[in-house]
Amino acid sequence: MAKSIEELKQWTNNLSLLFVDDAEDIRDMYHFFFDKVFKKVYEASDGNEALQIFKENRTDINLIITDQSMPKMSGIEMIRHIREIDKKIPIILVTATKEHNDLIDAINLNVTNFIEKPIKYENIVEAIENAIQKVIVEDLIQKNREQELEILKYKNAYADFQQNEAFKKQLNIIQNDLYKRRIDIDDGYFILIDHYYKPKDILSGDTYSIHSFEKNGRKKLFFFIIDAMGKGISASVSTLISASFINYYFERNKENFDFRKTIEKYIDFVQFELLEEEIISAVFGIFDIKNDAMEIANFSMPPVLGVTKSGEVKKLSTTNLPINTYNDEFVINRIDTSDITKVMLYSDGLTENTTKDEMQYLKYIQEDFMNSTSKNEFMKLFLDRVKEQEDDTTILYFEKMDLRNNLLKTFTYSSTMESIDKALEDFGKILNEFELDLIQKMKLESSFNELIMNAYEHGNLNINASKKQQLMENGEYMEYLRNAEKEFQNRNIVVKYYLVDGVLVVNIEDEGKGFDTNILKILLDEDTERFHGRGILMSDNDFDFIMYNEVGNSVLFGKKVL
Repeated sequence: MAKSIEELKQWTNNLSLLFVDDAEDIRDMYHFFFDKVFKKVYEASDGNEALQIFKENRTDINLIITDQSMPKMSGIEMIRHIREIDKKIPIILVTATKEHNDLIDAINLNVTNFIEKPIKYENIVEAIENAIQKVIVEDLIQKNREQELEILKYKNAYADFQQNEAFKKQLNIIQNDLYKRRIDIDDGYFILIDHYYKPKDILSGDTYSIHSFEKNGRKKLFFFIIDAMGKGISASVSTLISASFINYYFERNKENFDFRKTIEKYIDFVQFELLEEEIISAVFGIFDIKNDAMEIANFSMPPVLGVTKSGEVKKLSTTNLPINTYNDEFVINRIDTSDITKVMLYSDGLTENTTKDEMQYLKYIQEDFMNSTSKNEFMKLFLDRVKEQEDDTTILYFEKMDLRNNLLKTFTYSSTMESIDKALEDFGKILNEFELDLIQKMKLESSFNELIMNAYEHGNLNINASKKQQLMENGEYMEYLRNAEKEFQNRNIVVKYYLVDGVLVVNIEDEGKGFDTNILKILLDEDTERFHGRGILMSDNDFDFIMYNEVGNSVLFGKKVL
């Protein structure tokens, strides 16, 4: 126990005191005792004044000492008003008599301590010591709580940072040779390969890749989806090492690629990495474009879906057990895709979602796939049905688009701003033929403008993204365009319009050298303050699909309008 007020200083020097007494000599005594002990001392000569001071300095005052018998407002009455504001602040009541009613009122008002007059030094010390113990303990608890919260926030922020960095690594390991790229079979006949890849949280237990290669003069695609057991870090590690191995093995052996041998090598590798009870579901495929055939090895993944030219949905169910530590036998199925218009592979995170009518999405997947004309439209149908995405989800969407008998119009434009304005005007006239609302029409016109401007600037006028950024920042952009138009005046832009199955399809082709569409993965994540990259992102959101040719100087895009 403290023997003097000075000994309390180590506890009170960060606290503020309000004392209330109508006697000036008592207030002087309090100043003598407390001015050097507390951080700040407030004084009041009656209850009204004290109440006003407390209201104005509530967050600073930690302890109140008040006399009971005062004019205008008694100590008990003042305490009653203070308790309406603050139910916890310690209050010491100084009283000449311990009247029964006053004691009952004081106890009910949670008065911390009593000091009986005449005031004795040791009674003040003891009362203050008892009163501030609660303040100190609550302050320590609050500080510890705040410290724990800060530590928790730091840990969570650090964990999120690490997971985001790990997810970047996952994305980097994924190989997609056909990112935003179509395969041209004939003039007006294309194969579009699109994807959807989204983890439930940060890290994903799914992964995929798409490789394009040639064998014996024939173009082929090798692709896979891996879905590791569980969620979070453990599953992501399994998918990460799986994709790393398969992609590495493919690159080392693509000149003499063997589909079965690749799967065998992967199973042999991953069996050494799996825990005894761990399993991996996977689907591997190879698409022989010239022969219009697919080979599929499905290891306990959902059925591969296909839609025939007559609109019938075909299912190729799994034929193999999941990949585990003890089983290495598997079957490869061959599919004739000559009568198939589109194919979809997906992880079970898609079908296990709960719909708004409390069903599993598995009930609706075939219907939505059959009715969709693109991956984006399929995802819109899916998202309209489900409450939320409940698991990691990966989709590979293959679609044949034959436009050869569906050409509406062809326009040729020179490489001038006036011609670009004319192209936008023509696009608007074509949109007017369909019943689109004003907002949708404006969005499509804006996105079309971005795409044809890319053909004009980056294609025919050969202005790269960094050059455009510099010109825009320096205010020299328009002058540079006029000079470039003269240099490349013989280059044209051809725009073709098609209508198929209610989808307006547009192809813009310039005479530039094109670009590698893989840079779009970077541009779409660029700083939005930059002038380049935003147009592609906007167009990708407004149209159902955007696909470039292999060179990168022709962009095919479409929107369902009927």
